[in-house]
Amino acid sequence: MALARNEQETIVIFDVEVGNWHIDTTYPPHIRKYAEQMGEIEEQTEDRLSGWVSDDYSSSFMVKKRRKLSEEEKKKLADRLKEARLS
Repeated sequence: MALARNEQETIVIFDVEVGNWHIDTTYPPHIRKYAEQMGEIEEQTEDRLSGWVSDDYSSSFMVKKRRKLSEEEKKKLADRLKEARLS
């Protein structure tokens, strides 16, 4: 049974002793995203994924400020994309 949207979450912890990232998520897009990158999986169901990121993957997690585009910048990017699709 799927969790209510307001109960879905992703917890990412870096364990210094292990030197690796631990991910515990109940957010469906993150379950799909991280399933193939997990090494040691502690729990995997339709509604939850919990485990350690595999040593085969380099991983870092960051937060950055979203870029705010003006209407003119949006139009320029849209025009550039349109040109690229035509060529």
